[in-house]
Amino acid sequence: MAGVADDPDEEEHAHVLKNSAFLLQLVCLFCALCIGLLIKHYKIYWLHEAGATLLLGILVGLVIWGANTTDKVTEWLDFNEEVFFFLLLPPIIFESGFSLQTRDFFNNFGGICGLAFVGTMISTFFIGFFVWLCGLVGICYHLSFLHSLIFGALISATDPVTVLAIFQELGVNIDLYSLVFGESVLNDAVAIVMYRTLLNFNDAPVTFLSLLSACAFFVLIFIGSMLVGTFYAVVVTVFFKLMGGGLLESHTHIEASLVMIAPYCAYATAEALSLSGIVAILFCGIVMAQYTRPNLSVDSQRNTQVIFKVLATLAETFVFIYMGVAMFLEPQAWTTIPFAVVGIIACMLGRALNVFPVTHQINKLRKVGRRIPKEHIWALWVVGLRGAIAFALASSSIKDLGPESGRVIRTATLMIILFTVLTVGGGCHALVEKLDLRAPSQWIDMDADGGNGNNGNASADNDTSGGG
Repeated sequence: MAGVADDPDEEEHAHVLKNSAFLLQLVCLFCALCIGLLIKHYKIYWLHEAGATLLLGILVGLVIWGANTTDKVTEWLDFNEEVFFFLLLPPIIFESGFSLQTRDFFNNFGGICGLAFVGTMISTFFIGFFVWLCGLVGICYHLSFLHSLIFGALISATDPVTVLAIFQELGVNIDLYSLVFGESVLNDAVAIVMYRTLLNFNDAPVTFLSLLSACAFFVLIFIGSMLVGTFYAVVVTVFFKLMGGGLLESHTHIEASLVMIAPYCAYATAEALSLSGIVAILFCGIVMAQYTRPNLSVDSQRNTQVIFKVLATLAETFVFIYMGVAMFLEPQAWTTIPFAVVGIIACMLGRALNVFPVTHQINKLRKVGRRIPKEHIWALWVVGLRGAIAFALASSSIKDLGPESGRVIRTATLMIILFTVLTVGGGCHALVEKLDLRAPSQWIDMDADGGNGNNGNASADNDTSGGG
């Protein structure tokens, strides 16, 4: 009977802990957003909002660890991959597509696809082979070849939200901005599908037939998901085309609500069909930006842009806070730090083997006036930050690959994210000045319509930044 009597007290204690943890998350979000405002106001370029948010999370995690309350709080602050992929990630990815300036995106579409598809595959296999080889010779922790390739796939997911925000504030060349933005948008989707494709080999032998099957699986997942997202975007476009008029204009809150349903329908349908919801919602956003948005009322065009930007900002901020907290809240494989160092070197070399050969081939296929300048190529190499997607996939790897390999991968991923966000993000202003990345677009004089109205530069008025 004593145990029964204690149950209400335990439930009450759990209720208090749960709400305290939720309150802590809200306070951290509030503080992170305020710090971001101060950084923008005082033009602190050596530390960006993402880096400050990450450091705030580390501080909170250190306090929780120091107070010896880790075990009690972890249950309620634990990172849930399902919550991330179904609740936090969709608005980030959709906002990236929906806020896309399609003209600049499609002007650079060939280069973007080359970097996102070919470049990501080069990066995946090089990083995987490099860390496997270093493990084999005893330099760092030894992962199996398949697990090394899976690590290469997830760590190839770039997340240059920090770089894009700084590029936008400084008004960098619009072609460079579009290349970085477009690559990050497609790169995340490619990395996720690559991760899922390689996981299939975890339970099956590698044969010539299985390799062909994996290639077919990759193409099927990507094209199928793209068609699902495009289908819903076309359906909602036709709906607003037919329903346009006084009815929706007088009820803009309903109009904006209807816009928000379509991408989640695309995401849910793709996942139900065992496709990629991320790819579906991305292409849903891209197509809706081009065709649905012009059919909305003026108020709804503005409102939907703001709503999705708010959701994406909250989701991104939460993820960066948690990444910092996770350093002390989650069990880490700290003894494998040499693996993280090798991973950082592999990422830099893999990025170089991605960017330089791919851009060289792109320039060979382009006319002289439309080639990517060498300053932009160097910038593309430098700005390959890692972030939310890589961390979420690394967290999933604990379940997918087992705790031993998974914890090594997650610890290394956290270290790489911390390094790239703080060093590369903090050095972006110096990079812009050093390489003169504010130079106007060389394409403007070649365009029949005389440019895009911003003299070939990204600016704060053209708010197209988003997650990668």
